[in-house]
Amino acid sequence: MKAAGQVHHFQACDLIMARTSAESFTFENSAEFSALEIHVPSLLLEQMQIEHLPRIQRRSLELQDPALKTAKQLFDYLRTIPAVQSPEALVGYGLAMTMLGYAFTAQKTARSQLTAKTIHGLESARKALLARLDQAPTIPQLAALCDLSPTRFKELFSRQYGCGPYTLYQSHRMEYARSLLERLNVTETAMELGYSNVSHFSAAFQRKFGYLPSRVKQLHSCK
Repeated sequence: MKAAGQVHHFQACDLIMARTSAESFTFENSAEFSALEIHVPSLLLEQMQIEHLPRIQRRSLELQDPALKTAKQLFDYLRTIPAVQSPEALVGYGLAMTMLGYAFTAQKTARSQLTAKTIHGLESARKALLARLDQAPTIPQLAALCDLSPTRFKELFSRQYGCGPYTLYQSHRMEYARSLLERLNVTETAMELGYSNVSHFSAAFQRKFGYLPSRVKQLHSCK
């Protein structure tokens, strides 16, 4: 996710709390991505006496996480209002239960926090991986950037970015292919991306988007 000039990488079981605003943001995700969004008006949070949420807060939840503190505030608030199921109470209860659910689900698979050095190394590897979409670096080359063994690198890369290195590479490669196909033909695009076999490129593109690359110009002209 890119917002306010910053890039945020999410992984499974992350909980993101953020204040919305009029500014735009972009979000890139894999085909397997799914998320639950809960939108709560700021006025309602004020009525519930909930502390203002940060602009963007990303946590891999553990029992000491601030999300539990927020859930506790919500439950404390719910005890002070009538038992009648008002819309306000239902929203508060739903938000509190969602946060608790995320917290305890993540606790079952709690992972040690990555060090700043490791995170920096993984980000360097990610940038190197996507620097050229016609030839991917090898896993040992990427692992060396992080001072990790190839096996450990793949494990930590998946933890940090939610998928393996080559899955991420191929996803970006196909997105780039789709943009190239608006001005190049299929063969030219395949060559630009380092494919020696056009049929292999077409098959990979169809797996990603569900249609052949030859349809891109047609779909683009219909917009």
